[in-house]
Amino acid sequence: MTQRSDKKTILGQALTTPPIDLSGDHHIHTLLCNHAQGEMEEYVLAAIGKGLQSMTFLEHLECGINYDIRTWLTPEHFSQYFQQGQHLQQRYKDKIHIRLGVEVGYNPHAVDELQQMLSKFPFEHVGLSYHFLGTTKKHLNLFSRRPDKIQAVRNAGPEHILTEYFSGLIAACQTIRCDKICHLDAALRFLPEISLSPYNHQQVDQLLTLMQLKQIALEINTSGFFIRSSPFPTPEIILKAKKLGLSLIPGSDAHKPQDIARGFDQIPHIHS
Repeated sequence: MTQRSDKKTILGQALTTPPIDLSGDHHIHTLLCNHAQGEMEEYVLAAIGKGLQSMTFLEHLECGINYDIRTWLTPEHFSQYFQQGQHLQQRYKDKIHIRLGVEVGYNPHAVDELQQMLSKFPFEHVGLSYHFLGTTKKHLNLFSRRPDKIQAVRNAGPEHILTEYFSGLIAACQTIRCDKICHLDAALRFLPEISLSPYNHQQVDQLLTLMQLKQIALEINTSGFFIRSSPFPTPEIILKAKKLGLSLIPGSDAHKPQDIARGFDQIPHIHS
């Protein structure tokens, strides 16, 4: 992986940007989250095989979510996660730098519980996301690819959901300590016909300004290249983040070892 800092054009605007470090993948899951494949060591070996110098496991933490399947780690799973991860850190310390992080899903009704979990384990990197929106019965999974879940989101009103989603991320940044925002505009990613409204764009601007104030980085999530031919977030949002001086962190959102660093070769075309 190489870094690029030369002058390019994004959306017709020329600018000189600081390099983004593509030598590490900083959004990686394992089978412990119940919807990924592969042992932790398989991901480590895949990262080494692709020549990476660093990697960050970013396993799911959710609290207070009422959903029909578990897509996150329990406290017991996190204990296993650290036991396995710390073993791998020692075993491969001369080949790759491994961080044990967490992707914390915001829930406005479980902030205290989330903060307790964050303080219970020595997470080295905290990504913030917002996967589940509360309803009167069960939570809606905004990121599910299952047809029944997509239809449930559609029935709930995509425009309303997007407004709630960005409002939630803004509130989350004010209450949950984090190092970066994950896949910022990926809500409703399986409803490609839905675009952000002018009000949603205002919310994004407010969120980015808050991230600048709190020195929260923006993730360039390359899974978007394989869903909508563009990363999460869009180049427009990345450009706004760059103008504000936000740090950019690449992550593949790997759920299989072979997904490590997928799409990283496309980042220079939209970043620099």
